[in-house]
Amino acid sequence: MTAGSLDNFYVRFLERKLELIDNRLIVSNTIAGSRLLLWQSLQGWGAAAAVALAPIERWIEALFLGFEIPITSATSNVTETLDYFQTQITGREYDAEDFIAQFCGGEYEHNHIRQQLTFAFWKVKKLMGGECMGRDFVMRLGDNGFTPDLLFFTSTDRNQLYSWYLGGPAELVVEVLHSGYEDVDRIVKRDYYAAAGVPEYWIFDPQAQQVEFKRWHDGSYQQQFPDSDGYYRPSSIPDLAFCPTPLWREEDCECSQGEREMFILEASQPPYQKSQSIDDGLGWGCLPFAPILQLEPTPISFEQYICWCPEAKFEFADGKIQIGGDMGIRNLIGLLLMTFGLANAVKVLPLQAWIGALQERVGLEQQDNERKAAWWRLARQAAALLRENYGVTRVGVIGDLVRSQPLSYWSDITLVAWDVPRVKSYEIYQEFCQLSQQPKLRLLKPDDFMTVEEKQAVVNELVEI
Repeated sequence: MTAGSLDNFYVRFLERKLELIDNRLIVSNTIAGSRLLLWQSLQGWGAAAAVALAPIERWIEALFLGFEIPITSATSNVTETLDYFQTQITGREYDAEDFIAQFCGGEYEHNHIRQQLTFAFWKVKKLMGGECMGRDFVMRLGDNGFTPDLLFFTSTDRNQLYSWYLGGPAELVVEVLHSGYEDVDRIVKRDYYAAAGVPEYWIFDPQAQQVEFKRWHDGSYQQQFPDSDGYYRPSSIPDLAFCPTPLWREEDCECSQGEREMFILEASQPPYQKSQSIDDGLGWGCLPFAPILQLEPTPISFEQYICWCPEAKFEFADGKIQIGGDMGIRNLIGLLLMTFGLANAVKVLPLQAWIGALQERVGLEQQDNERKAAWWRLARQAAALLRENYGVTRVGVIGDLVRSQPLSYWSDITLVAWDVPRVKSYEIYQEFCQLSQQPKLRLLKPDDFMTVEEKQAVVNELVEI
């Protein structure tokens, strides 16, 4: 990203939510947030990061449509077409989108309330059993995947815990309002949760220091209020009572011995059994990453979302946004391109940025044989290092280096090694970084986690060196 982009990242701040709603990847509760994240990602990683994910010819079609460029007879091949695009830049003004996020402050209050509630619900779990999950855990409602700020569930009749998500509505869903997104929680998500039959939906407003208690009845939510003693008793969790007063207490106040508890258990009912998760074969890396990128938006299935979408941990390093490492940001860009379609997505950057990325890709593909030869030399150096310094007996290569298609922006040198001393992993990583920064050297060990794609590659394409 450009100078000052760290400030840009914080000024245009996105709540850390990556959800699947109506077959689209929705970021920070809005489609505007999705577009902002696509722009932020490409500002740092470059247009080439997106260009690598679809055929060149499809990107050219997208540029013609997205920038409304007239088609002429001078566009018979890729090189001529890119040269023609260059002639179209002169005199053409790029109408940049306004990417100011709807965030209006209140991040501290939002996180502070959410953290207090997380700790309080953890104590409820200890008392009653059941499970409490935070913002990175997915609740599947039909084909949608939501990540509420908090949810409490028991895996009894209405829901089932799977390895990577909760199937069905939790007994209790909590959203903490974030400035600028209030209508999303109060109206949009309310309707989705009601349609799926979430029994209790609580909305916390840090600014007003209020809670809206909504109870599902006959397909819609009815507003509820605490009883005369100040406690609210949710219908879906018998014998539990909640008092919001301690939540708004000033941190530096002196509390009396009789201070109310946020949650109390009013009966000694048998605790809920510990939820047992079922492995249904879905989860991070369980589907090979193969985004379907067309000119128009492509629906994202729940299976694609749960297997490709990284954890919503937004960080900033090396001049670019970081979400789940290289694989996570690659997947995220692919999902966002599916959400918008290429003809619409190209508008987030100037035409010149796309022309440069396509020209770079064409040039690198023309040099692919020489690049692969240099990468093979590096791979053999790394294999020799593993044998000489760490006693590794078997090393192979998988991935783009052994495949027939050209290397791409996201290609790296992926080594697979057996008998690697576990305690030496970080030392090996440091030595690999010293050996090469670009391309990156990755080391996989068959006894550690590998994606389905990586496992298949070890079986079907491993080249031992």
